[in-house]
Amino acid sequence: MPEAKGIAAKAHYRETGPADRAAIRALQAEVYSSAIAAVSEALISGPAETLSLAADIDGSLIGHILLTPVAGPDRALALAPHAILPAWRDMQIGTELVRHALRLARQRGWRSVFVYGQPDYYRRFGFKSRTADCADVTWQGDRFLALELEEGALSAYRGPLDYPEAYLAVARAISG
Repeated sequence: MPEAKGIAAKAHYRETGPADRAAIRALQAEVYSSAIAAVSEALISGPAETLSLAADIDGSLIGHILLTPVAGPDRALALAPHAILPAWRDMQIGTELVRHALRLARQRGWRSVFVYGQPDYYRRFGFKSRTADCADVTWQGDRFLALELEEGALSAYRGPLDYPEAYLAVARAISG
């Protein structure tokens, strides 16, 4: 794995811009579907302040992560989609992309992040199912996790999370 970690270190992790939209769309379509790609694009270009980060090597976009605001707890985000091109998986690029996204979220004053995903993968960043129990969502369970970017950010919260409709479309497309 030392070679794989070396590749992750060579990748450039950055926020995306309008010039990246076509590459993000192509990546999301290859990893998931064209429907998810269209929804991701709608979220990025929508009115809400999303955090959209890419991993690229030699100018080619090989990974993307999107964090979208959700209503409920103060300054909460939802993480999805998170996609790495198949040829670049198992090289720690996805891990580094998540780390960069969480660091940027903290710097921008976001207080928590929710994700529906592989528990073993997201736990290494500090996500916990128990932390997400404060939120009322239809997909509650072991795969629904949360991370407090600010200690105590979710300790007093009990209630629903209101996801943007476009985000819910991504969730339906991924699970359906």
